[in-house]
Amino acid sequence: MILAMITFWLRTKALWALRRNALRVWRLFMDQRVPAGLKVVTALSALFVISPLDPLSDIPVLGVVDDAVLLTLVAWLFVRFCPPAVVAEYTQAAAQSRLKNVTPN
Repeated sequence: MILAMITFWLRTKALWALRRNALRVWRLFMDQRVPAGLKVVTALSALFVISPLDPLSDIPVLGVVDDAVLLTLVAWLFVRFCPPAVVAEYTQAAAQSRLKNVTPN
């Protein structure tokens, strides 16, 4: 019973972290201070991963979750190559739960 509750809590925590990270990636993608070339490469990479042409379908280790893993990798690399000051701003705003209107006009 306690193990089931802990497992449920960890899964819920992981889902909230996934949501928070997805929101951060989206807001970074919409920010004008992030280079356009980085956005284009990220968008094309994401489209390639979710396209019907799946060149990685033959890898048995990845199996069904290969798209999710690769999309997570693309998102991580996008955040990694964004300007550190912009990422820090969004990370700090997310920690304080004030992600509204962070992007300057």
